[in-house]
Amino acid sequence: MMGFFRSLFGMGQENTRTVVTHPGAADARAMQYIRASNARLNALHRLYERYQHTPHADKLLAVFEKTKLVHNYLVTRKRIQELELFHVQNTEHFINTFTTVINVHERHIKDSYIPEREKPKPQAQVQKPRPPAQSQPRPAAPPRQDNPGQPFESKVEQVLKRIESETIKGIYTAQKVTEMVKRVANQAPNAPVDMVQPKMPALSVPVIAIETYSRVFYSPELEGGATMSREISYTSSDTDKDLFLQHVAGKLAIDKGELSYIGNTMLAIPDTKGPSPARHVPVVHWRGYPYAVSLMDYRLFPVRMHRKSF
Repeated sequence: MMGFFRSLFGMGQENTRTVVTHPGAADARAMQYIRASNARLNALHRLYERYQHTPHADKLLAVFEKTKLVHNYLVTRKRIQELELFHVQNTEHFINTFTTVINVHERHIKDSYIPEREKPKPQAQVQKPRPPAQSQPRPAAPPRQDNPGQPFESKVEQVLKRIESETIKGIYTAQKVTEMVKRVANQAPNAPVDMVQPKMPALSVPVIAIETYSRVFYSPELEGGATMSREISYTSSDTDKDLFLQHVAGKLAIDKGELSYIGNTMLAIPDTKGPSPARHVPVVHWRGYPYAVSLMDYRLFPVRMHRKSF
């Protein structure tokens, strides 16, 4: 009888409510993704400011505004994981590519600039009295002043247009774009030694800051030769950090007990193929000093931190 009344008044329906475990963890991860998205928006805006007074400034501004619209749209609808995936697949590649382009372009402008006080001044020609029996010689032609930077400027402009079109189509990867820019940069004209004396860069250890919101992905090997994708960040659990240190210690052939994970930072690690764009890399502490770890070939690079404990 009780079952009859429950079915009559709709009380016998199956309960479809879902209990969310650890809602605080989900909110913390969502806030982490939102902060990372805001950081990428700020990086896009700074990139637009560097492209001001160039023909590409309006295009960089349009990319920034459209990315901000995507950010607002996905955050409003609480689709935070899709926002992070959008940035990983599009925004980071765009920022790395066009940062490399503007760095090479600004370096060429700096190297080819000659201050006014260092430019050679034309010497006044003193006309000697002509002997009466000799004919007047022809005046010497003024020295031809070539503009060595003009052909290279045209090449840079062509490469910028090509990179812009091919990057939008998704044909070039960040590595191919970097190699293209490097080939053009090597064609830059060299200024005379007596006119420009550029300062030689001194070897120094970069100063870094730990980013608490960034994530780095690595691929440890499993039994049988298979691999799986893992991530490590400042907020990872102790278990994830221990697995990461075990993976790095095995690659570097050192004792895991001497390693400790500090966090991630944005750093441009030198490569044998030329300039490489800055990317997030993990930082470990080994034998009293912090090191950045290159997950491409597992090399250690010394760094400095503004912390007394390191």
